[in-house]
Amino acid sequence: MRKFIISVVMSVIITLPTLAQKINADSIKAEMDKIELSNPAMKQMIDRYKKGVIKGDAESAYLLGMECMSGQNVTKNMEMGLNLLDAAAKQENADAQYNLGNFFYALWLQKKENDALFSQGVKWLKKAVKNNNNNANLVLASFYSEYGKYKKEPSYVSGGIGLLEKYPKIEEVNHKDEAVLNAQALIGTLCLGKWRMDNDTIALRDAKKWFRILLQSKLEFPNYSNYIDSLQAVLSMGVPMRIDPMPTPEEIEQAKQPAGGMGGFPGGGGFGGGFPGMGGGAPQGPQGQQGSRAPQAIFPGGNMQMQQFIRNNTNYPENLKNQKINGRATVSFTIDTDGSIINPVISSNAEVYIMDKEALRTVMVMPDWIPAKSEDGTPVQAKQSATVNFGSGGMGGGFGFGF
Repeated sequence: MRKFIISVVMSVIITLPTLAQKINADSIKAEMDKIELSNPAMKQMIDRYKKGVIKGDAESAYLLGMECMSGQNVTKNMEMGLNLLDAAAKQENADAQYNLGNFFYALWLQKKENDALFSQGVKWLKKAVKNNNNNANLVLASFYSEYGKYKKEPSYVSGGIGLLEKYPKIEEVNHKDEAVLNAQALIGTLCLGKWRMDNDTIALRDAKKWFRILLQSKLEFPNYSNYIDSLQAVLSMGVPMRIDPMPTPEEIEQAKQPAGGMGGFPGGGGFGGGFPGMGGGAPQGPQGQQGSRAPQAIFPGGNMQMQQFIRNNTNYPENLKNQKINGRATVSFTIDTDGSIINPVISSNAEVYIMDKEALRTVMVMPDWIPAKSEDGTPVQAKQSATVNFGSGGMGGGFGFGF
């Protein structure tokens, strides 16, 4: 049945003349008379659209075309709707161009072997992008990516990524505009997909960059946890992927200075879980005596800065806060030889799923660390853990060293 619909629609688009080509006003009026009203309450609006079409108004053609395709206020008529959209699109109406392109994208997803659908969709979406329709950026990037995966040609995925890199404000952490968040989520997903296609580690590093920017938002975001999972997957590939500049030697020395306050106590299993707002404890010897530390990685700015980062960047879910539901979750991870966080996992859960996810998100959006070094100055991996508290005296964070 779907194949039949596609063939009929393609026949309509290819063979029928558009309204823009029917220059005789009487002929256009006759076409408008074919549109049957199904919702009498909308008669005035539909009549206004019809008059606009007769006068050659592109916006009226676009709006009436959408009505014909949706069948909400007039009898559904795909042939008429597509012709009206085509007429408006040819008059550079960006919304009509976007919707035509999106329509062809949906058809192509059903019949991917039909390159004509791809060509038509891309043509109109590119025109919409040129006319500053930001939604078209997202659809066109998705179209390129899906086509590239289907054809096994990474260049199309790269084209989608390049398109999104020009999206307004895409490199900014955004707490309000979900359109920007959508763009960040999509470009991160495309970069991850490109890495899976051709093992391009630069694409994997870029995926980390975009997901990290996205997940720093404090805005409740649809499918938010999906992208926490995506970033965790990226950081679990075992590939060094530092994206922040290394601190200067002076900043490194300053970060090494011991912070004030009490030390936490090391936990079991090779990780220490610090108390909220406190520093990490020193490793203990077999009889409880203090032993020498293994090489340690350093959070930029030092221990106190890390605790402050956890407090400032953890979002205590409003519904849990209102119900006074408290908890704490510990995230264990490794600082790689380039200072990047890899292999983050929940090592002690809060027994509240969303808290575990939030603790994981908080750790994964941390800046890259200063890597640990052996006695001869060689960078080495270092185990770490961080605990995030929800409630019971306010947001807090602690950390521990692996040894």
